Amino acid sequence: MRRLPSTNPSNRASRRYFLQSIGALGLAGVFRPTQSDSAVGADFCTTGDGKATTLFIPGDSGYLGRLALRGKPLTLIASAVGALPPGIVHGPIAYRAQHKGRDYINPTLVVRRGERVQIELVNRLDKPTIAHWHGLAVDTHNDGAGMNLVAPGESYAYDFAATDRGALYWYHPHPHGETARQMYNGLYGAIALEDDDEDSLRKALDLVPGRSEIALVMQDRKADSSYLPSAADLMHGFFGDELYVNGTRCPYLDVASRVYRLRILNACNARTLRLALRGSASARIPFIVIGNDGGLLPAPQRAEQAFVATAERLDILVDLRDAPVGETLVLESLAFDPMHTETTGATATEHAAHDHGSAWPEGIARALLQLRVREHVVYDRHIPSSFSSVVPTDTSNARERPFRLGFNKGRWRINDRVFVMGETPIEVARDSTEIWLLRNYHTSMPHAMHLHGFHFEILERETSPDFVHAHAIDERGRLAADLGRKDTVLVWPGERRDSVRNAVFRPANVRVPLPQSRARGWRHDAWRESCVILTL
Repeated sequence: MRRLPSTNPSNRASRRYFLQSIGALGLAGVFRPTQSDSAVGADFCTTGDGKATTLFIPGDSGYLGRLALRGKPLTLIASAVGALPPGIVHGPIAYRAQHKGRDYINPTLVVRRGERVQIELVNRLDKPTIAHWHGLAVDTHNDGAGMNLVAPGESYAYDFAATDRGALYWYHPHPHGETARQMYNGLYGAIALEDDDEDSLRKALDLVPGRSEIALVMQDRKADSSYLPSAADLMHGFFGDELYVNGTRCPYLDVASRVYRLRILNACNARTLRLALRGSASARIPFIVIGNDGGLLPAPQRAEQAFVATAERLDILVDLRDAPVGETLVLESLAFDPMHTETTGATATEHAAHDHGSAWPEGIARALLQLRVREHVVYDRHIPSSFSSVVPTDTSNARERPFRLGFNKGRWRINDRVFVMGETPIEVARDSTEIWLLRNYHTSMPHAMHLHGFHFEILERETSPDFVHAHAIDERGRLAADLGRKDTVLVWPGERRDSVRNAVFRPANVRVPLPQSRARGWRHDAWRESCVILTL
């Protein structure tokens, strides 16, 4: 496997050895602040009326409520949103459900690994739709990739087994040409898939969903809440003016001196977030990355920041045992170069201001959530040194397949081809292992690439931008959240140096077993690899 020279070996080595030196067993007292780096933060709640609001926490019903399926059938209705809790900002439509006498809006579906999932999607919208179970390993019929659509007034039956690892997955519409509009207007929800590893973590750290384990669904929206994309939005993605967490603007959460788990879903149409924690006097507060799209990592990884692209999930622990009562932490998105270099010759200044008419251009710092320490409690739990067993895939006989991400003649392309429904440009042998080499050219933009139906491993990142590469944790250029399994990966444009280079990644070591139980006896199954920056 050929490797390009690393961009900044001294930064890579020093960062790697620092992270290794703290060790999995040295995570106590992680609250200790560090000096802020050059990434710029932002003041909290500086727009609108400037008033902070208590973060909405989903309960066992209502908006984003936790709905345990327990193998029972469920009817999910795509319709007008109906009545929302006071202060919640949401679009005009939603997924609605009734279960055991309780009403739900965009329910968080709680599923046990191995359970049967039976869902009937009823379309009461005025346009076709379909629901995609993002990250779940299901066959084409159940995937909801847009090849099957539900007409207005019709319904569609899903029936599959939840065989994946415990993790935070999610569901959203996927009708070609309407995905971005329907999702922005309110069709999205989380899936909490639980297994023995999840049980062990919760027991070890006394984590309770809704109390010390908090799901954070993040979406940016325009001030008038309308979806009226410009020509630039249709090309590059739709950006909102404000970010809402669980539908809450300028949210804060009262916390105690203990460990909290934050399970973050980036449900923005196109915005990438550079998440970090800041304490008093702008000191950076490290956190612990414990999981991502595909579930818990093998071991905890200390980090000071993490990029989370559209559709990605980040699972972190925030250790507040040493935080004094009265301390306020801010979860923020740091400033960064969004690298919109689609136009040859674009300068850093030009693409840094690539705002598409948004009052909050991508890459501009924004404070997202306050954590206010209000109570001191006795908490003697210890963060485990390991969470889960993730066996690396054997790549000794893997075929390497290149993918070139580019922009030409006003359209995004993979291997110089545009998407055409019904075409199958890639055929992969059943039960094979392939290494997918994703190359994103320098005249491009960051792409969040999602593979339907499977998880993959990120093998390495090469020629990453310096502000990304500085946070690599191993000699292969991987970030803390790259470990374990993934279903979505952010691929950056090539680094601009004295000579132009292509950004070369080997992020997707994709194992593609299609057992007969999943393929339902079909000879072939069709899958999609797509960029999840929603533009249509």
